[in-house]
Amino acid sequence: MGEAETQTRESGEAAERDADLVRRLKDGDARALDELFRRHRDAAYRVAYRLLGNAEDALDCVQEAFIHVMRGIDAFRGQAAFRTWLYRVVTHAALDYRRYRAVRKTASLDTEEAREPAAAPARQPTPDQEVAARDLGAAIDKALENVSEKNRAALILYTEGLSYKEVAEALGISVGTVMSRIYNARARLRELLASEIG
Repeated sequence: MGEAETQTRESGEAAERDADLVRRLKDGDARALDELFRRHRDAAYRVAYRLLGNAEDALDCVQEAFIHVMRGIDAFRGQAAFRTWLYRVVTHAALDYRRYRAVRKTASLDTEEAREPAAAPARQPTPDQEVAARDLGAAIDKALENVSEKNRAALILYTEGLSYKEVAEALGISVGTVMSRIYNARARLRELLASEIG
């Protein structure tokens, strides 16, 4: 069996396991939510972190997303994979959080007592951070901040392993729009990275 066939089989098995856990959760089995959380928390966190750029905000977003899953599981009909639905919930929660944060920041600047937000603590370089792969990862994360929100969301979900169709379902857009957004996000990243590196 080839690598692609193995990955497809494993993906199908994971989707079946998720579907079983969703059925159990709908039947009131609280342990099923724990298992779904354990299976998907890391990927959900990566999506939230890349959209928000802040670890604490990403953790809050993932927590909010799983609360939404718990409360809204009866509305989930299984027309898409659970993973796709979860990523949609996480993406919307992260984008809502970004908008809320922007409004809150604007409101605080409008007050007389407006002050500069506290600067993020400077990262102390470690030997591991000097590795080229880590440097490139940091450059990509920085560049991602300058990619439009819609294009960034599509690219992040795609890099998390969702197909074009699954990204379309997660974002509520057409596959063609997904392809266009991913193309534009990649082009913008190349442009930003070229100026950063060159």
